[in-house]
Amino acid sequence: MDAPVGGNRPPGTGGQPATGSATGGAEASGGSKGSVTVGSGGSGGIAGAGGGGMVASGGNAGLDASAGGVAGGGGVAQTGGGTAGAGGQFANPTGGRAGTGGAGDGGGAGTVADGGARDAGAPDRVSDAPAPDVTGAEPDSVRADTRPTGNVTVYVAGDSTVSTYTNSSIHQGGWGQFLQDYFVSGAKIVNKAVGGMTARHFIEAGYLDTIITAIKPGDYLLVQFGTNDGNQTATYTLPGSTTEIPYYLDPQTDFKTYLTKYVDAMRAKNATTIFVTPPPRHSCNAGEVGVRNGLSAYATAMKELGPTLGTSVVDLNAMVVAYLANVTCETSGSTFYLVKADGSIDSTHFQEKGATVMAGLVAKGSAGISTLGVTLAAYVK
Repeated sequence: MDAPVGGNRPPGTGGQPATGSATGGAEASGGSKGSVTVGSGGSGGIAGAGGGGMVASGGNAGLDASAGGVAGGGGVAQTGGGTAGAGGQFANPTGGRAGTGGAGDGGGAGTVADGGARDAGAPDRVSDAPAPDVTGAEPDSVRADTRPTGNVTVYVAGDSTVSTYTNSSIHQGGWGQFLQDYFVSGAKIVNKAVGGMTARHFIEAGYLDTIITAIKPGDYLLVQFGTNDGNQTATYTLPGSTTEIPYYLDPQTDFKTYLTKYVDAMRAKNATTIFVTPPPRHSCNAGEVGVRNGLSAYATAMKELGPTLGTSVVDLNAMVVAYLANVTCETSGSTFYLVKADGSIDSTHFQEKGATVMAGLVAKGSAGISTLGVTLAAYVK
């Protein structure tokens, strides 16, 4: 299960990750990690003219919007796919690689299965679930204009795949720390994600109360859980108590119950909740392309619950599965997921490059905020 480097989580028992930060590890030789810009790429392609690989349906997010797609400092993504040079940015087509190395930060914890750290259970097959239908209920806030008016604050609740990492020696990142890059200045992103959290633990630890106190009418709360909620063995305790509370929340019952609490709390403050489905782990074998989707049950639960509550859903899970669909296991491991100081792949967490791409998908991917019928869509760059 996930936890930020250096701990940064309430103490717990039973299968919780060790604390302490990994050291060592540097960026690829000759490679600055470059700037990842998610923009309108070529049809079905990565980086404008590239025809290889997809960024969700229709390829409307790329690693660089320019034709040919300059990929970081080392290489250019060729038409039809290709390979990014050493130190270059992530290239999506099969066989496309970024620069050598690329260290990550912190360590995964939990059960080891399918070639890497896991939080719970054996991964399922890849899901090709379509973008969520949120037309079945009245939305919290209907987009009234195509231009942003006034200022809005966007709070983010989640686990370590969302969290902010500062000065990470091996470049660990969560998508919440890069989300501001994809919004105009009128939308302020406040990332409150904490490593090791489940939908229940975040509430019981008091983190939701902190957001409730600060949030104002018209603001937003993005909620992503599911990464740790599937762990059927680990437990945690709350300060001042010795009672062990399970991490596990059944996706069709308890998980939905606790997610509903976020929506109810925000509506009481005249604020809007948006669910974000959890990204898949790096579950694949050498030589395979794509990743298996062990978190599909939690993604599905969010997509089912959203319409019943009139709550919009950003399907990050499906977008990342599609983004990596034509990428070899080795390439996605070295360029998207977290590479630990010892060179092994932390299959739950992400390096800064992968986290930046995910932030772009959350904001303006094919199932991102820019596609939703909410006023926040007008603030996306």
